[in-house]
Amino acid sequence: MPDPVIAAPFDQGVFLLHYNRGREAFQEGRYAEARRELEGAQKLRPDDSDVLNLLGLVYFKTNAFPEAEVIYRRLAHENPNVFILHSNLGLILFKQGKLDEAEHFLLRAVELRPNYAKSHLYLGLLYRQKRKFPKALEHLKFAGADKLVKEVEAEHPPSAAAAAAAAAPPPAPAAPPPPQRKESTTLAMKIDKVNTAKIMALQEPITPAADTRTKPGTVPVPQPPAAPPPPVPPVQPAMEIAAQTAARKLQEAVDETPTIEEKRLDLAHKIEGASKTFALHENGFLEINFGRSVHVKRGTVSSYSGNLKFVAESGLVGTTAQTLVKAVGQGKIFVYEKGRKTFLLDLNEEFIYVEGHNLLALEDTLTYRVEPIYDSTYQRKIDTVKIFGKGSLAISTSIEPLTLRVTREYPLSISSNALVAWTGNLIPQVMDDQSLENVMIENENDAGFKIRFEGDGVVVSEQ
Repeated sequence: MPDPVIAAPFDQGVFLLHYNRGREAFQEGRYAEARRELEGAQKLRPDDSDVLNLLGLVYFKTNAFPEAEVIYRRLAHENPNVFILHSNLGLILFKQGKLDEAEHFLLRAVELRPNYAKSHLYLGLLYRQKRKFPKALEHLKFAGADKLVKEVEAEHPPSAAAAAAAAAPPPAPAAPPPPQRKESTTLAMKIDKVNTAKIMALQEPITPAADTRTKPGTVPVPQPPAAPPPPVPPVQPAMEIAAQTAARKLQEAVDETPTIEEKRLDLAHKIEGASKTFALHENGFLEINFGRSVHVKRGTVSSYSGNLKFVAESGLVGTTAQTLVKAVGQGKIFVYEKGRKTFLLDLNEEFIYVEGHNLLALEDTLTYRVEPIYDSTYQRKIDTVKIFGKGSLAISTSIEPLTLRVTREYPLSISSNALVAWTGNLIPQVMDDQSLENVMIENENDAGFKIRFEGDGVVVSEQ
């Protein structure tokens, strides 16, 4: 009798070696190396969701869309309640011209997370290609893609009836139906194998696939509202406009809003009128050139030139932003945080709130002060730093962040552990709802608390 075939023992060390090398190569943009290492990791653990997700991102970055589609179909099937997987799969199908399937998965993503701006953006581009212009405008407006809205309106001017309907607020996307009972919601969360905090949104300029236009559908004429809402007098319109502009800039900085031109974004100038003080290199290094002073995160300075003096900022002691130090003098600093994503934001007499851990650098022309969000019931807080004025700042995140739109129809609830930044006409309030403890994602080391944002603006989240 021949000897039975014995499978080779699984080597955890070799697996982790391949996985960590692949993750590091991906973060540094070495996609060919990342693909080789991650495929090696997948051979050892074919069903590891983290490996599959990262490998899918690598396939997407290298335009291997069929391979990426196979992975994301599997992940979306195994994790039916993880919205970002459906959004990513919808984008991959859209890139291949599979518009009907792409629409299905993007609508599912919107159903699971109505506030996620990118799903609406992809749907808007999809409906534009299908020549369903009213639907395209609805989703593009919700995503805050003002430039694309103008392009679509120029291509297809609305009729008189449609123009009248456009004066009213656009309808919000359908919200997911509430669970029948608390136990079923908890069970659904347990079924999902993939940790949503580790899943990243696909970041790439969109190029529409081959033209698959269909005949334009008949646009139903909406019924006029029974009674128009009474006009609300504007309160400090200049401040409201500044808040809206800051929200748009924050969304563009985080999302790198896709365009339909086949070109790579210049990371150093992805915000219009980008500051000359900060320049973000493709390898992740942040270059800072300054003549007086600049604030940088302690432990991130890779090198610097000039006679500089680093001093602690007394106004931040006791907060999560106390890691910021002030570099005084004239020179150049290179800042780098390994394994973290950095994005830049220019403010022009606008404001933004940033959670203290995520502040990487701050130009000295900006004013800041700590304005915590307090949970008075349990004597907890999250230190948010209000930054305002004219200048540039850099924010870093541990994973690819999500941009979540907040409207008056769709307030947003988020864990304090996931908050990165927010701006716009928003009011944050601490929620005291114990039923959410079994539903929302929690950090293993710190339970945190729940924050509800109401109003109109943008919130950046790490979950």
